[in-house]
Amino acid sequence: MPTAAAGVIIGALALAGVRPQAHTKISQVTWTVDVEPILRRRCLACHSTEGVGALPLVTYDEARASAGAIRDEVLSGRMPPWQARRGFGDFTNDASLTTLELDLLASWTDGNTPLGPPLETRESRSAATVSPESLPFDLPGIAVGEAAERDVELATHESQDEWIVGWTFEPGIPSLVESATLSIGPSTVGSWTQFDSTIRFPEGVAERLPAGAALRVHVRYDRTSEPRTDRSRLVLYLGEQGSELQHRAIACGSTTFDRPATVLSVTPHAGAAGESVEVVAQMLDRAIQPLVVVPRFHPRYAISYWLRNPLRLPRGSRLRASSDAGGGCSADVYFVER
Repeated sequence: MPTAAAGVIIGALALAGVRPQAHTKISQVTWTVDVEPILRRRCLACHSTEGVGALPLVTYDEARASAGAIRDEVLSGRMPPWQARRGFGDFTNDASLTTLELDLLASWTDGNTPLGPPLETRESRSAATVSPESLPFDLPGIAVGEAAERDVELATHESQDEWIVGWTFEPGIPSLVESATLSIGPSTVGSWTQFDSTIRFPEGVAERLPAGAALRVHVRYDRTSEPRTDRSRLVLYLGEQGSELQHRAIACGSTTFDRPATVLSVTPHAGAAGESVEVVAQMLDRAIQPLVVVPRFHPRYAISYWLRNPLRLPRGSRLRASSDAGGGCSADVYFVER
């Protein structure tokens, strides 16, 4: 009789859609302790209300509703869309997920997405984005319809030379702005994408801002179904004079450096979306040092890869850019002469 009664109870629970608690899989990984910090650090630049990501992931309810998609996208490697191949270069701005972060996200999505303890209140850091050492520029309103690229000229009106130690681009409509490239006169300072917040140059490195120099910002926009006006902002961060940041554009093939240089950052470009591009250094002893390998280039993510360990090139060393398409590739190389 006890066995029969137990069978009746289990059958009734099954019919009611209730599973015995012993078989309910609840993860120890929670939103507040584990998942929210990962998404905030790795995903929210794109997956916010106005971001380029299709799914907002700011709140617990948003992330829970998209738990299945989160699991599929991160385990497949499609998200985050960090293009550099692992094992070829080490970068300070690496936005890919670590093995531990992947495990935590998978455990949370597989384990009924528990909320966890109350989320700690964090102090707002918005006031820190503009300091006495910053130089902000508001770009004029730009009408955006179809996918387009725009050049904006900005006057600085500085009465003496200044030194830039970092910069950031604040898109007016994040879902439309794909990238921005900053130049001072003929010299390119660098590129910003959705992966970047503030771009800080390495310690002791600075870009000269000559008195009265003109700035040029090249903005790349995505298409929109209806015309919208973007009002973005550029902020330069000023500091002490240092080793001067320099830029060199190289095309497919080998480029020889006729002076000693230390490579800090590389921005590779393929001829078309989906093509591969790689940049390697050939040292004087003919040893090959990979800088970055991008298997499938996407113009939206023309990322500047900042080397964790800057590469010293003796005089006569070469940098080589190549593509599986046989041509059309290039790279922007940022370095100091030392």
